[in-house]
Amino acid sequence: MGNKEIAILLKKIAVFKELAGENPFKIRAFEQASRIVESHFEDIFETARKGTLTEIRGIGKGVEEVILDYIETGKSTILEKLSTSFPEGILELLSIPGMGPKKVKAVWEKLGVSTVGELEYACKENRLIALEGFGEKSQEKILKGIEFKKQYRGQYLISEALNISKDVVSVLEVSGLFSNVQVAGSLRRGKTVFKDVDVVLVPVQGADPDRVKDALTRLADGGKESEGVIAQGPTKVSIRRQGLQIDFRIIPEESFPAALQHFTGSKDHNTQLRLRSKRMGLKMNEYGIFRDDNAISVRTEEEVYAAIKLGYIPPEIREAAGEIEAAESGSIPDLVEKDFIHGMIHVHSTHSDGSNSIRTLAEECIKRGYSYLCLSDHSRSAFYANGLSEERLAAQIKEVQALNDELAPFRIFCGIESDILTDGALDYPDAVLGKLDFLIGSVHSRLSMKPEDATARLLKAISNPYLTILGHISGRLLLSRKGYEYDEEQVLYALLREKVVLEHNCNPHRLDPDWTLMKKAVHMGILISLGPDAHSIDGFDDMEYGLIMARKGWVTKKGLLNCMTSEEINEFFTRRKKEKGL
Repeated sequence: MGNKEIAILLKKIAVFKELAGENPFKIRAFEQASRIVESHFEDIFETARKGTLTEIRGIGKGVEEVILDYIETGKSTILEKLSTSFPEGILELLSIPGMGPKKVKAVWEKLGVSTVGELEYACKENRLIALEGFGEKSQEKILKGIEFKKQYRGQYLISEALNISKDVVSVLEVSGLFSNVQVAGSLRRGKTVFKDVDVVLVPVQGADPDRVKDALTRLADGGKESEGVIAQGPTKVSIRRQGLQIDFRIIPEESFPAALQHFTGSKDHNTQLRLRSKRMGLKMNEYGIFRDDNAISVRTEEEVYAAIKLGYIPPEIREAAGEIEAAESGSIPDLVEKDFIHGMIHVHSTHSDGSNSIRTLAEECIKRGYSYLCLSDHSRSAFYANGLSEERLAAQIKEVQALNDELAPFRIFCGIESDILTDGALDYPDAVLGKLDFLIGSVHSRLSMKPEDATARLLKAISNPYLTILGHISGRLLLSRKGYEYDEEQVLYALLREKVVLEHNCNPHRLDPDWTLMKKAVHMGILISLGPDAHSIDGFDDMEYGLIMARKGWVTKKGLLNCMTSEEINEFFTRRKKEKGL
């Protein structure tokens, strides 16, 4: 137990006292004591043993009691008492540049933000700009600080891993040293968070091995002579780029299809394939498929699967979760593709907490080839997100009607993302909800309910005839906050019974629900929608991640709401209201 440890303790107490709004003089006393203890020439334990702590200028009786309590018991009674009033992890916010105790207190009290992930999400939804003491520049500074911190945390969202990998692939493709470069591993398979990624590559014929390794190591943080180079050999080079570990697998041309399959499939998927090939008298590994010592010629991944008498299995579903049996029977579904999508669902405008006007959002949709936009700003209870009052919602409906006349045949459907209140009710009277084309219901508060209460809350919302889509079902934020617990089976059967659409939220911080639940919903016949939860036109890009997850969840064109044309989704909304007697 040294001076630094005691200094950290006193600093934490000062921070928690400030978060609790205690007397500023007491706060400064602990801050000053922390600095004094850390720089004190004598071991603080020895000073305490002598009984001379209060002889140190700046150490009063109250601070002495705290130090002695910690030395004697190994814990601090006052710190434990203070910390119980705050969420776990809130102190981590202080490690972000621009986030002092006052600002941490503000975002916690006003926005419910208590983790770095929640803070990043709030920044990207522009929720800090309107808070007293913040602004656009401070929000940008905080985001930059979070990005810097994330480089060293060891885990990355799919958006981050994909962007880093795409950059690497682009550099290698133009180098002239490789005839084939392909991302593999769990990134190609569509996991949500990553510690490392795999890239399979084939050097051009006659390429100098030293030049190949040099090209790969130069991509490391700090260059080829840095600690960013983890390992380098003739068949594998590992580096860190922007903190993310990338394992390059150097493969000969003839082995590329087998290697790409091998380094993409999950461990269990590949084990099942190897057992199958063994029963057929074959051997299967990353170098190819062999009968005795003779390689079977395969030019594509499709031919790899065909060699062991299986239909092609798309990368995203190679999880040993029924796909091999489906390939045996020829029942692998035609998974949804980007070109099947006609509309953007779940988008926020400047009417609530978005960055772009409705017109700008619509024009961006048209530019990207979409035929409709399902607008869903926040409802009135979402005060933290400038939620719409009844009067402001009525004005928005009129604005949408005028834009539809001007932009036809493009169509804007006017909806709302209604908060699901604690008792499961939606956020407006029925007379207001009846004026909307559709309604997304989402939980944004009281995320720590008991599972049975959370289930009852969701079931009540689903039973409301005005609810069209259930948004981000678990409330999770990846690498930041676990979703709340609820009875999945009860909720899924309620969605099916009430014909409510299940949203997969495409925001890379959410990707909610997980693919396993989405697959269950698809099997039951529940319709899925992909919602980017976009707060700017840049948020439209998040559809890429949602599409990966939809494919991973075995979603087909028929099972995805976004694949309906403008006329079809209009008919869907209209028919559903009639069926509900609205």
